Amino acid sequence: MKKTLLAAAVLAAASFGASAAENTANTNGISYTYVEGDYVARNMDVDMNTDIDFKGWGVKGSYEIADQFHVFGAYNKTSNNDFIDIDLDETQLGFGWHKSVADNADAIVELSWLRQGVDVSLLGVSADDHADGYRASAGFRGAFNEHVNGTFKVNYTDGSDFKSEFTPSFGVEVKFTPMFSAVADAEVGNGNKMYSIGLRANF
Repeated sequence: MKKTLLAAAVLAAASFGASAAENTANTNGISYTYVEGDYVARNMDVDMNTDIDFKGWGVKGSYEIADQFHVFGAYNKTSNNDFIDIDLDETQLGFGWHKSVADNADAIVELSWLRQGVDVSLLGVSADDHADGYRASAGFRGAFNEHVNGTFKVNYTDGSDFKSEFTPSFGVEVKFTPMFSAVADAEVGNGNKMYSIGLRANF
């Protein structure tokens, strides 16, 4: 009787472990449910001869709400205090579709809302403003092997408060375990570059 109960317990534990591993990622090893914390660096061109560097932090998250569909969000805040105090923040909320196109790759299409804010302070006087816009993105996520995933997207940002432009973005994820990984991302725009490195927990 005890051996039967022990065998049942081992089978149950094995089944739970397999289920958890399946929930952590799709069959191709790519997860759309995660939370992430980042160090963020941004570079902005002011004119032909001057640019400003900003540094700060960010958080991201994504949740797969159904097969092939996910929602996502991100927030980051960076600052520069070289001459005057300038704080930049960006919020993004969106909805995405992903479809397997190979054993180890997905095609991705995403639509999102963006808000960028700026706060400037000098000698106790401050002013702030914000801009709203929308973004459409399309690209691919792929697993190079069981430990490394990569992402490439082309983004189109538009809106009454934004200058319309296309920007490429790149990302890499290196997995320590099925749950935890290191991530790095870059987006290069016309006069605006943003980089981030961080830690991600996949669920």
